[in-house]
Amino acid sequence: MIIELAQGKDKQKIAKLDSHIPSPCLGECIWNGQVYVLKDDSIKNGGQNHRVKDPVVGVLRYSLFWQTIPFLDLLYIDEAYRNRGFGTQMMHKWESLMATRGYKYVMTSTQADEDAWRFYEKLGYHKVGGFFPPEQEAEEWMYMKELGK
Repeated sequence: MIIELAQGKDKQKIAKLDSHIPSPCLGECIWNGQVYVLKDDSIKNGGQNHRVKDPVVGVLRYSLFWQTIPFLDLLYIDEAYRNRGFGTQMMHKWESLMATRGYKYVMTSTQADEDAWRFYEKLGYHKVGGFFPPEQEAEEWMYMKELGK
């Protein structure tokens, strides 16, 4: 498994995993270096013995909250790869990269009716607030983590 900065050639596969933003915005995020991918280079192609080159099986996309705090917008791991620690690996890599860039905190959010909050709390994130976005029935919970602790 490889975690690396997404490239333009990855955009189509990423778009299949991340349908939350329009394609031009996704392209801009990739161009700005705000998307990381999890690739599995050991998948067999159609039962054949040759390997598929670096298929994308996970995506981590972030932006900057107030242009000062990295905000995790999306962490998505293909269903076949879940519960194997890859999400945790992607988070640790992202947090480490953000720390080396001089950021002191990172943030994310999740809906109250989703299980992701347990994942973030296990990684040391603390709930710092919540709100009801328009047209969303569940509360959106905001999480923050101080890096280096």
